[in-house]
Amino acid sequence: MFGLLSAGCLFWLEKLQPVFFVLALGSLAYQIAIYVRRPKTLRTWGIKAILFTSVLINLAVIGAWIALWLRYR
Repeated sequence: MFGLLSAGCLFWLEKLQPVFFVLALGSLAYQIAIYVRRPKTLRTWGIKAILFTSVLINLAVIGAWIALWLRYR
């Protein structure tokens, strides 16, 4: 029973992967747009660190998705 539920969830997560990919790219674009619209005097070190960390995490997740897709296709 538990294995069947797990397989069903895996199936739907695989089908929804493009949605998660688009949401990740959209959120990254939104964060960059907020940063660019912010006046230069308010672009503190902390804001830059948050944006840089977010970009790195998004790139790592996208890279992992691509690596898994290439591995298991």
